[in-house]
Amino acid sequence: MSLEVEPQRTGGRRWARTEETRRQLLDASREVFAEKGYTVASVSDVVARADSSVGSVYHHFGGKEQLYLALWEEYVDRLAAAAAASVAKVRKSGVESPLDQFEAGALAYLDAVWEDRELLPVFYAGDGPPGFEVMRRRRNTEWIRRNLQVLGLGASDEDKLLGAILTALIGEAARMTAGCETKRQARRVARHAIALAQRLFDGEIATDSPPAPE
Repeated sequence: MSLEVEPQRTGGRRWARTEETRRQLLDASREVFAEKGYTVASVSDVVARADSSVGSVYHHFGGKEQLYLALWEEYVDRLAAAAAASVAKVRKSGVESPLDQFEAGALAYLDAVWEDRELLPVFYAGDGPPGFEVMRRRRNTEWIRRNLQVLGLGASDEDKLLGAILTALIGEAARMTAGCETKRQARRVARHAIALAQRLFDGEIATDSPPAPE
């Protein structure tokens, strides 16, 4: 019998157990934070839900704050992946219009928000660890940058403003989507947001105020 086989198997089992424990803690924290919010929730609540130990939380994450941030990173990465996959799919199918690509990504993003709707209030209720709002703003800046690229917008102040407005529009639609009771309602909100985005992009929204003097 090879002396290498058993250590490899042992290492594989250890890795699997580590990942399983980590997953259980994240799933439990998802439920606890959604029910109680960050401030009220405790590590004890999480480990009780996960049927784990306090030591496991500190071993895998370092504490409640790091557990919350790990859940946040996983959440936003999942939304970003859904949007990116949709954009890549329509590009591969031959869709060249930047706005059509943006709309495909936005719809996939909003669909993913609805699927994970219990998590959005966890991260947007103003109840997070110190410094979390700064992290969210940085992530939003990154979303704006990506949307500018997808839409083919430049570096002018006008383009940056349009990119920020469209990103904010989809963000507000996400908050409304998370509050919908059915996927059909959520998709209606998404379609309305896309229609508004198209009007903004095409410059068709009128204003009652005269343009500001230069």
